[in-house]
Amino acid sequence: MDLFFGASTNASRARQSGSAQQQPKKRSPAEPARQSRDTLQQADRKRQRRRAEERSSERQKQPLPTSSSASLSIRDNAIVNTNRERVGSLPSSPRPQKGLTRLDRSQPRIREKLPASGTSPKSVATQETERCASVPPLMNPLNGEKSPISDFSPNDQVADDASAASLVNSADAVRQSESQYVDYFQWQSDAKRDIELHLPGADSIETFSLRMPKSFERETDLRDEYLPINDLISTVRAIALYLVESPEFKRVVYEDNENGIMRQLERARNRRNGDDFVHAVYEFNRLLDQERANGDVHPVFSKNQVPSDLAIHIVEQTYNRIVAPTVDMLRQYKAFSNNVYGEILPTLISEFIEHAKITADSTFIDLGCGIGNVVLQVAAQTGCYACGIEIMKVPAKLAKRQAQEFAKRMQLYNMGHSPVRIWHGDFCESTDVQRLLPQADVVLVNNYAFDSKLNQNLLQMFLDLKEGTRIISLKPFVTPDHKISARNIYSPESILTVRRYQYWSQCVSWTDSGGEYFVQTVDRSRMKKFLARHGMM
Repeated sequence: MDLFFGASTNASRARQSGSAQQQPKKRSPAEPARQSRDTLQQADRKRQRRRAEERSSERQKQPLPTSSSASLSIRDNAIVNTNRERVGSLPSSPRPQKGLTRLDRSQPRIREKLPASGTSPKSVATQETERCASVPPLMNPLNGEKSPISDFSPNDQVADDASAASLVNSADAVRQSESQYVDYFQWQSDAKRDIELHLPGADSIETFSLRMPKSFERETDLRDEYLPINDLISTVRAIALYLVESPEFKRVVYEDNENGIMRQLERARNRRNGDDFVHAVYEFNRLLDQERANGDVHPVFSKNQVPSDLAIHIVEQTYNRIVAPTVDMLRQYKAFSNNVYGEILPTLISEFIEHAKITADSTFIDLGCGIGNVVLQVAAQTGCYACGIEIMKVPAKLAKRQAQEFAKRMQLYNMGHSPVRIWHGDFCESTDVQRLLPQADVVLVNNYAFDSKLNQNLLQMFLDLKEGTRIISLKPFVTPDHKISARNIYSPESILTVRRYQYWSQCVSWTDSGGEYFVQTVDRSRMKKFLARHGMM
């Protein structure tokens, strides 16, 4: 019964639907009223438009008022036209560019004078480029030629600290962490906490602390601790080996394994005999002053061929006095970002110098230099023009202070060095980097933690490098098996060749394990051969 009723109902609905399609649609009783209302609204809008057009034509016939009581509508039209001119002259990106000076909100705003008719205001990027181009280039003190990079603007440089104005002695570094150090020696006479050591430079003296860190008592990991007594002994060794040209001095200080100065210092340290240690230091000072009077205090190596262990010694001294007391500040970064901090250690830097063939004639730039250790060691060890840029403020500030301390320390050792320049900024945006890259011979990029987008930006920057420039990186920018084809002939990877090298443990700060690094060379010859072979030149 239910099925029959349902079927009849559906048939009835189908018949009603068919009849409805044949019959004309009936008009609702309210439809004439709605159409009449729509007609009235259209007529009203037409009248409003006609009145607006009449008022506009009347205003155009009248001369523009010159007094401050101009009508609101005329002022609004002028403001709209002016804003259109400004928008048309602005850069495509509405956000301020990185690395450029931002407005200081604490200062009162000054309204700029509008440009003359027919001109548009210069963009911020154009003004920055013109400013940098107007700065006179520096002079290279080694050869008297113009340095490949101009002096940096105050906005790019890190502000100097008053504490960086003078040399930081060993005793000063210990006093910055006084609570972490304890007396080390035992004394029969009056106890001493500091002692002066004479250095090769004219009238050069450094005060070394005779204290040791508390962790030295516990024999815990001392890799990050500054050991001033060991530093003094290493300084005596470096001077005897490399900075005094006197066989007798070298024999008395270093080669005599029974009663030499080095042996006396090590024996007194191991026995904690303060009196014997001080006596050995005084004897060393006397001998060095005597050699200075004889004119024998000068480097025994040729210019720009500094032994790696001497360069490392000076750079580590700089680090221990500037960075070590505030090393915890370097850990303030966002994890898993492009700003993750990590140091390349001295042994690996020496390998970079060898495999990238850095010489005194090279121009070296470190993109993301951190605290500047690589820049300083390259400058000390090779004598080349070395510079670096760092985006994070704290490492950049420490790098700037390290460069100042490094220059003073080289004078203490009676050694010259190449120009060193470190500044704060984003290497993707810095106009100084853009001007320097075409002249660079070696570029270092510690891209171990960089994301793919930043690595691609770097590849685009490498297109400006000259033929033969070497690029050192912790991750490759091009695979060793990269083959040029018609599809990738114009990609940045096609101008690079690469060699892979292994490094062992304790070469980087972020791991004790080994790893690999890559030296890419700009070589456009393969690309040119491919184009010539396929008739594409």
